[in-house]
Amino acid sequence: MQGSKAAWKEAAWICGLSRLVILLVSSIGIVLLPQAGQTLPNACKVSFDPCFTAWYRWDAIAYVNIAHHGYTYIPDTAFFPFWPLVEHFGGILLGNSFPNSYYFAGLIIANICFYFVLVLLYRLLAEDFEPDTARRALFYIAFSPYAIFFFLGYTESIFLLLSLGIFLLLRRGKPLDWWLAGSLGFFAMLTRSSGMLLVIPYLVIYIQRFWIASERAQHSWREKLNALAPLALIPAGVLVYMIYLDHATGNPLMFISQEGTFHALFALVLLLFTLSFPQSIEPLASQPRYMMAIFPITAILALWGKRPRFNQAVIALILPLFAVNVVLIISHRWVA
Repeated sequence: MQGSKAAWKEAAWICGLSRLVILLVSSIGIVLLPQAGQTLPNACKVSFDPCFTAWYRWDAIAYVNIAHHGYTYIPDTAFFPFWPLVEHFGGILLGNSFPNSYYFAGLIIANICFYFVLVLLYRLLAEDFEPDTARRALFYIAFSPYAIFFFLGYTESIFLLLSLGIFLLLRRGKPLDWWLAGSLGFFAMLTRSSGMLLVIPYLVIYIQRFWIASERAQHSWREKLNALAPLALIPAGVLVYMIYLDHATGNPLMFISQEGTFHALFALVLLLFTLSFPQSIEPLASQPRYMMAIFPITAILALWGKRPRFNQAVIALILPLFAVNVVLIISHRWVA
């Protein structure tokens, strides 16, 4: 119970502080800096629109369009449907005004999800490490150079939330937990193509729990099958999307043709998942922000952060980059 309270508390102040920094840096950037292609800054005193739509950029626009219009624009099929569906219902609750209702729904939901990301990450790390390590991990991820994407109406927050939920459920390992983990994997697969990678930790934990020599004889076949069956829910996510695309466009593999070469196999090394779906024009486009979902990297940095000099070096590096990327986003310049 004490650890749970600490998770909510630590997540609250770090999430609040990072959101405040984003708002402050964005406000300064809007007032002082011109957007790409313009010579004069978009000051709020001239129009309130730049203030409210400062983060309406790039993929956020695509998700809003899908949320309201569906997949009427074929290249949008590269964006998996769960996040636009969430935005769709959020936009309806906020008045169903296009695009503002959907845009603000994306911002609100993404930041709520990120708060719960911090809660779950703290709880996951606090089980194995001291609270200081968990606290550093939260700070590192909230102020990482590409953490602005946890604020925008992108998939980063909800995908990482689903992934952390799966890890916590698999670690607990009760009979129902396997089905809950499989269900979260289903929605993660519907959120992003790299959700298929979640099959790997699922299988690893399953084998550790049921098939290593010291555990094998302690579980019945019914228990083993109950834990293995939900694994099918993860690839089922992409099958559902393919069925929808076949009905809507006549091509169940449309999302593959829009993303470039499809890699059917995922490497065991976690870093390779970022290369599994290269873009057709720029192979490494968006990959730095995709790597933020690899939360074990943050955990490793937090462990190394026990050394004061290393911790100071990390903070000195990430904070300026974080601020720069916020400014680039609100200036309508490409980031990650």
